[in-house]
Order: sequence, then structure tokens, then C-alpha cells
Amino acid sequence: MRTLLFYTLLIIKTPLIFSQSVGDYYQGGIIFYMDSSAHGLIIDTSYLEASFDWGYDDTLMSEWGVHWFGNPGTVETFIGAGQFNTNSLAADNDNHYAGNLCFNSNNGGYSDWFLPSKDELHEVMLNINLIDSMMEIHGGQPINNALHWSSTQGNNTSKAWSLSPSATNSNGEPVGPLPLEWTKSNPALVRAVRCINNDCAFDSAPSYGCTDPIAENYNPNVGADDLSCEYIEGCTDSTACNFDSEVTLNNSMLCDFSCIGCTDPSALNYLGSEITIDDGSCLYCSEDYQTIHVSYDSLIGNTMFFQINNGEIAFEHVTEENFNIGVCIPDGCYSLHLFADCNITEEWIGNTIEIGSFSYTLDTIQAFVNFYVGDGECIGGCTDEAYVEFDPLATIDDGSCLNPTSYGCTDPVACNWDSEANQDDGTCLYPEEMYLDCSGNCINDADQDGECDEIDFDDGLEIDMRETPTLELLQMIDVFGRVQKEHKQGALLFYLYKNGEVKKIVKP
Repeated sequence: MRTLLFYTLLIIKTPLIFSQSVGDYYQGGIIFYMDSSAHGLIIDTSYLEASFDWGYDDTLMSEWGVHWFGNPGTVETFIGAGQFNTNSLAADNDNHYAGNLCFNSNNGGYSDWFLPSKDELHEVMLNINLIDSMMEIHGGQPINNALHWSSTQGNNTSKAWSLSPSATNSNGEPVGPLPLEWTKSNPALVRAVRCINNDCAFDSAPSYGCTDPIAENYNPNVGADDLSCEYIEGCTDSTACNFDSEVTLNNSMLCDFSCIGCTDPSALNYLGSEITIDDGSCLYCSEDYQTIHVSYDSLIGNTMFFQINNGEIAFEHVTEENFNIGVCIPDGCYSLHLFADCNITEEWIGNTIEIGSFSYTLDTIQAFVNFYVGDGECIGGCTDEAYVEFDPLATIDDGSCLNPTSYGCTDPVACNWDSEANQDDGTCLYPEEMYLDCSGNCINDADQDGECDEIDFDDGLEIDMRETPTLELLQMIDVFGRVQKEHKQGALLFYLYKNGEVKKIVKP
């Protein structure tokens, strides 16, 4: 009897585990970081050269971005954030900037390279010795002792975080890699990294989502914002016709103010029943009513301010395409100041203001012009009657009113002359007779007899001038010794005769 023995060969096949570790050359570069779940980071074997001539001597130097713009999707620093930061940079920046160089790289046959986050770049610097030794083996470039860009924006939005392999303190002692906020438009080196198997879900990395509590899709369980927040967009201006208290994202361009205005049908500027919110603008003019219209430059969205008479009559900010207001303005001359508040470019076609029949186009940053309402013209001058410079023909004040009017007697020889008066009011007072002073005393009284020489024909010399015989006159001299050719009526002169006599004579 043959016994057949059957042996069952049990073969247990265990799976082969191919694990990687820090320092391995893998998927296009050197692994320099791994967490406990085998997620890892790989650094490229070479630096990325600048794709634009930045004007630096080193072709490996590139700029991070435009320093006057903030990049809200690049604020995270943790390990695992670099890829998201870089994707945000690629969407915001020009292809020549650091993040875009990494995003567009195909080194090693991989297209998922990114600019490392601040913490990821710090891990590069901590493992520089291992990286450099492996680069030497695999023909890669060692880490340069210079600033390297991270993909993390700085606390100051005009800067981004950078690191260099080594730094020293104030005593010159080495302190290892030190992060530095570096202006975005400054140069630094660009070294790309990528995640093993393009999986950046590291153990320590928070999950991405919406972190804004007012958003519709707010998730309190996420730790990093991915800019995915969704909002109810609308108008939050409580003065607008379409104000919505449930709106979480205000868009002022959606606000409608067409229902706001004058609700009184008897007012001059009543526009109809569609006006439901009264803003106190109803006009009941005793003067002429003028409509002010301003065109809006829709090409570049430019707006402007204007004011009439330094804001006393109107001060407005034009922001809508069809701007119209009404004002009560009596006939006369007015000053207009216009100034644009943004977007002055070569494409600007200008804003045109129309006030009644007057029209002016603002094609510079600002302008000062005068306009006249009614029949007439603007004539500059002093328009204040209380000033000496007052011009009754002036229709607009030009600042020439300088000296306030002071009324009084302006004749210096009058008894009541006012040295401060600049406008004569006809009140000047004079002596009753020309030979008297303002107190009624004689100006000239040679014999001190109280009778003025001009009427004293008998001055005590026993000579009556009215009976004086005819003598031969040599010359006539006044009281100041000046020779006179003519003896005017009422004047006192001394007559010098050929016989040597001297007589005082007043011509009656």
C-alpha cells in the first residue's frame, strides 16, 4: 500500500515596505524633512535662475514681489503651508518673481515645486550639512551663505520672510539661521522644494478652510485660511434704498440711492413719487434755481470734488455716473474750485460740470474758475463797501480789500483834521477869518493890541494907512520875506518905498 503524503507548503508573503529617510535622493531632489507619518519635503538640487534682468550681478537673485501690494494668501508659516502660499503668489504676481519661478519649474521631471514657507525654509537651514553632503554626491548645488526667500509674507505687508544659513549676534557669535523680514523688491536666492508624492498633509499642519466667523461657510475647526470664505454680498449702508442688514460683505457699488431726495411735491427739486426717503434737500428758492450736472469718466472710474464760493453754496463729491443737484443761486459772479481725487492718467477724458448755461471741463488735477449766473460778467475787485478799495463795478471779490474805511476830516489845514481818516465826510472846520487861528486868536499882531495886523490900519505909529500919500513903490514882501509880484485880496504884505518907508498893507 502506497501512502501518498501531501505536504501543504504555506507561503506567507509579507508586503515589501519601501521607506525613505532624510538625506535620500528621491523624486527629483534630497529629502531634508520627514514627520512621523512619512510625509516629507524634498529640496531641488539646484537654484532657480532669474528669468528677468533685475539689474543685479548675481543671476541667481530674484525679487519676491511688488512691495506696495499685500498678498493675503501668503501669511502662513507652518510646515505644509509653502505649497498654498506659492499657489497664491502664482495667481497674484508676475512670472518673474520668486514664487512664480518655483511654481513654473519642471526640474527633475516634476511640476509641483513651490517656494518653501518660513518654517520649511528654516528646516532647510537646520539640515544644511546633510543637504550639502548629499548634493556633492549627486552633483547638486550646495546651500549658499546668503539670504533665501520664503513664501511667507512678513508682518509688514511690504516685506516677506527670508533666511540665511548662518547669522551672528552683536558679539559676533554664531546663532544659526535667523529669519529676516526683507523688502519684497529686494533680491534674494530662490531654492524650490516639493512634498513627497505631492502630499503636504503633515502631522503638525492645520487643516485649511474658512476662518472668518461672519462668512457663510465659516469652519471653527480649521486653523489656516484658504481664502474660500463665502459671503452675502450687498449694501450695508443704512442710508441706501437697498440696505440689507443680513449682508456680510459690503459692496458700495451695489448701493442704490435713487430713492433719496426731496419728497415734497411743492418743492422746486421734487423728482416724483419714486423718491421715498427725504434727505432734507427740498428747495423753495426766492432766487433763481440752477441745476448742477457733472459728467463721470466711466472709462477709468474717475471721480472729482467741486465747491462753489469756498463751500458756502455747495461742496460735493461726485462718484456716480449721472450726478445732478439743484441749488438756489441769485444772479451774480461765483468762484468754482474743482479737483480730481484719483486715477489721473493719459486715458482720462475729464469731468465736465454744467451750472445753468455755464460749462467747464476739468482736464487737470484741479482748477479755479469764475462763472456768472444771469446777464453779466465776472469783474474782479473789492466788493466790500466798508473798505477804501471798494469798486462798485466789481462782481467778485479778488482779495484787494485792504484798508477799512475811516470817515472824518482829511484836510490837514482844517481845525478838526483827523490823521487816521481816509474818507472825507465833509465835516472839516476852518477859522472864521483867514487871519485867525482855530481858537479865534490873531495869527499876526505886531503891536500886540489884540487887533490882527490884516485889519489894523492904525498900529500906534500915528499913521493912517488909508491917508498915506502916493509914494514910489520898490517891492512887496510877505511875512516870510518873500518878494511878491501881485497883492492878492486879503493878504498882508510889507511895502518898501523908494524913500525908505516900510508899510504893512492888507488889500481889502
